Amino acid sequence: MIELRRYWHPLATAAELARGKPLARTLLGVPLVLLRDASGQAAALQDRCPHRHAPLSRGRVRNGEVECPYHGWRFAADGRCTGVPGMELPASNKPLVHAFACQVAHGLVWVCLAPDAATPPPVMPAVTDNVDYFFMTDVVNCTIQQAAENFLDGFHTHFVHAGWIRRDSKRQPVRASVHHLTDGVEARYSNEGLQSGLISSLLEGDRQTSMGRFRLPGLAEIEYRGQRGLNLLISAWLTPESDQRLRIHARVATRCGILPGWLKQLFLRQLFGVILRQDKRILEQTSQNVGGFQEAGLDALLLDSRLDLLASSIRQLLAGEMLTVEDGWMIDCWL
Repeated sequence: MIELRRYWHPLATAAELARGKPLARTLLGVPLVLLRDASGQAAALQDRCPHRHAPLSRGRVRNGEVECPYHGWRFAADGRCTGVPGMELPASNKPLVHAFACQVAHGLVWVCLAPDAATPPPVMPAVTDNVDYFFMTDVVNCTIQQAAENFLDGFHTHFVHAGWIRRDSKRQPVRASVHHLTDGVEARYSNEGLQSGLISSLLEGDRQTSMGRFRLPGLAEIEYRGQRGLNLLISAWLTPESDQRLRIHARVATRCGILPGWLKQLFLRQLFGVILRQDKRILEQTSQNVGGFQEAGLDALLLDSRLDLLASSIRQLLAGEMLTVEDGWMIDCWL
């Protein structure tokens, strides 16, 4: 398996991390508290006071330092204790709380538990210019593999999202091809017209190409393009709170146009909220079912078909293995 601790993972949107308020998060089983220091920079500390292990995230931020809710001990963004109420504290440069690498990029707050010389930068969305965008977040009880396969699988949309994205009675012949990326894998679809669901009819005037891609350590993207360029790009960062629980940050981006971004957001947030809830429900049902069979000691292996275009590649990437699907492999199917 790849060492997820050496990658950057987003834990919150930059807007969520307001000054004066600590934010509790968990990354790969490690409880963290996020805060902004006196200069407004994001910081991440282990979420416990060393005195009696009270969660620092339940306290408050004063002048860029987090204050323990139990006895009021205060800690700087680097983990040094700067004050103990009731006593004069000698100056010390020794941190008492472990601090983690933290930065803000692409509208998100990122943390890396164990950065090294080979740690790649935070993975960015495919399109950043000339777009209106907003974030949607949720927590889902499943694995990175399950969520990524679901997000990039066009063949579940006829049933889980029937009428919203596609309809089983109105499939189209398409050609799909799989392509290797430097840090992931991508499926490209051609010869597909507008989908039969509500989202396509509202958001797309035309379609020329669509793509679904996965990039390490956990970015899944769906991109639709027409004659005028980008129609829609949804970028979903899948952050592992634990082996079976994810925090998802979905960035919904559309090409800048006549309608102001805030007005599009009012409508699209409601629309995509339905889609995300539908995916969350089927993912958690599936994950719970897999767990039940595993606990019973029964076979829980996956049976892939040729329509599972990216499934095996996603599993190989997460396992740190070479991709076995040929670059440029094609299939004609009904989507």
